[in-house]
Amino acid sequence: MQPYNLVDRKEFINMVKVLNSRYSLPGRKHFTATAVPKLYNEVRDKIRQELSLINKDTISVTTDCWTSIADTPYITITVHFITSEWALKSACLACAHFDDDHNGKNIAEVLRSILNDWGIDVQNIMSITTDNGRNILKSIEELNLENAHISCFAHNINIGVNHSLDIPVLKRAIARLKKLQNEFAMNWKMKRDLHKTQELLQMEVKTLPSACPTRWWSTLKLVKRFLENQLPIFKTLLEYSKSI
Repeated sequence: MQPYNLVDRKEFINMVKVLNSRYSLPGRKHFTATAVPKLYNEVRDKIRQELSLINKDTISVTTDCWTSIADTPYITITVHFITSEWALKSACLACAHFDDDHNGKNIAEVLRSILNDWGIDVQNIMSITTDNGRNILKSIEELNLENAHISCFAHNINIGVNHSLDIPVLKRAIARLKKLQNEFAMNWKMKRDLHKTQELLQMEVKTLPSACPTRWWSTLKLVKRFLENQLPIFKTLLEYSKSI
């Protein structure tokens, strides 16, 4: 879970020398050109072997298009199957850079290509689970998998909860709360003083978490944290009433 250049950092090299001065630390190139590719190929061969032992028409698929924090678009596809020993298994077939337009036709072509690369015929898929985006639903039509489509339960719950939060009085309250959270997140002095006030009141030091529109529970956490910390928050706001 660390970047390759970790092995080039002086601090890490010194730490390894202290732990075992006789150990020869591999360089960055060893991991990029040998270790990780070897591990990748071993896992890929293992998955191919497992898939070769099951009926291809008993495979289920989940897929999604998403964008990283670095604003890079990706598409991910995962297969789910039951082995001859009745063990439920899942395997990520691809998490690929996807910089084409995310329309239904392009998504369908990428999904078909990835599945074909693993020897899986799209028409043999038992079920495919996605969110409710128009583009992904269009790709399901392109693949003629409408009868096999299962709408993502978590996504449906998120849509339902967000609809309930559109009630005017709730919408206004949450909008103000998000604005308040942003003020604390962007102002280190306010955050510092909030923590000092929490310590003074012998409370656990916590910040206001951000709320993500695609994760309804993050809004719940924000509301709960605010209700638990109203006193220190109000006291801090009194000190900054003229600046916000």
